[in-house]
Amino acid sequence: MIIFQTVFCGVAQSGQGYDMREINRLVFVSESDTGKGPMAAGAMGLCALARKYEIVSRGLVVLLPEPINEKAEAVMISNGIQIKDYKSNALTEEDFTDDTMVIAVERQQYESMLSKYDHASSVYLLEELIGRPVNYEDLRGKELSDYGKCFEQMMSDMRELAAFLNDREKERREEK
Repeated sequence: MIIFQTVFCGVAQSGQGYDMREINRLVFVSESDTGKGPMAAGAMGLCALARKYEIVSRGLVVLLPEPINEKAEAVMISNGIQIKDYKSNALTEEDFTDDTMVIAVERQQYESMLSKYDHASSVYLLEELIGRPVNYEDLRGKELSDYGKCFEQMMSDMRELAAFLNDREKERREEK
C-alpha cells in the first residue's frame, strides 16, 4: 500500500539546464489541492521510476487547509493509495527551489504560476512533458464514477510521464 505524502519515487528530466542529481522533489500543482493534484501525485507514486524523489501536491488557491475531496479519496484508496489525515497545502515561493520540479496538472495552473510567482523556476506543464493535450473533466458536483474515470486517465498520463522521465534518466546515466 502507498501512503501519500511519504511516497518516494524516481524522476529524471533533461533540458533547461537541470542536472537531475540535484532534483529531489516533484510538486504536482492543481487549483485547490483537494482533488486532481493529490490524485496526480498519488498516481505518480504508483509508477515504476528510475530514481527516488519525494512526490507531493500543492494548490494555487488554499486559504485554509482542507481535507481531500471524499470522492477523490475513495478512488485513491480503491487504487491502493492511502491518504491518512491529508490536508491541502498552498503553493508558496519556497516550493520553487533548484531541487524541485513543479508540474502543473492543467494549463490554467501553469499560466497562473508563471504570472503569480516571481521566482517560478523549473515549472512544467504536464501535457508538454508527455507530448499531447491533457483534458481532465471539471469534477465539481460529479459522481464517484467520474472521479474514477479521471483517475484512470491520470494514471495513464502518469505512466507516460514516468516513461519520459525514465528515458531522460537513462540518457543522463549514459552521459556519465
